Amino acid sequence: MVVPPTALDLLRKNLRVRRQVAAKLNRSSSFPICPQWLDLLHHAKAIGLYQPMGGEPDPLSVIAGYIGVTSLPALSGHSLMTFRRWSPGDTLMMSSWGGTQPIKTAEEILPDVIIVPLLGFDASFNRLGQGGGHYDRYLAAHPSAWRVGLAWEAQRVDAIEAQPWDVPMDAILTEADFYIKDLTRCQRL
Repeated sequence: MVVPPTALDLLRKNLRVRRQVAAKLNRSSSFPICPQWLDLLHHAKAIGLYQPMGGEPDPLSVIAGYIGVTSLPALSGHSLMTFRRWSPGDTLMMSSWGGTQPIKTAEEILPDVIIVPLLGFDASFNRLGQGGGHYDRYLAAHPSAWRVGLAWEAQRVDAIEAQPWDVPMDAILTEADFYIKDLTRCQRL
């Protein structure tokens, strides 16, 4: 029996197309350099990044000049995500989800700023991810980390129906703007 796609499946498919098109259109675009973003980078001791794929913006392009520790997500099995120390040029290994991740001997890091990939976002800072729940589980277990979604403006949608386990972003950085959910929190850093 063939199961018809749900509205969420169709939204994810549409947003993957939007992300690919936006990536091609914005190859030469740069992300905004604003005081709030620079302040966040300046105070971060460790940043969690991701390896871009499928038209995702490259997080390395938005941390130019950052001098702290950088890390990438690593999966153990299919559900437990951690961040491990990584710098450009470090050896990576295949992960259980088909991408690459730091080697098992790389130091585990607890980033205080996590740049999160996404398929879509809305004005309430809800994030639609790939559907595996890895980031939501990690972010729920580490609520003190600043959560910054990195996306193309074309990935913004009117509303995302958040589920109880979905963790909203603190900020969204696109090629057009840096949206901050709670300005007072940014000033406290």
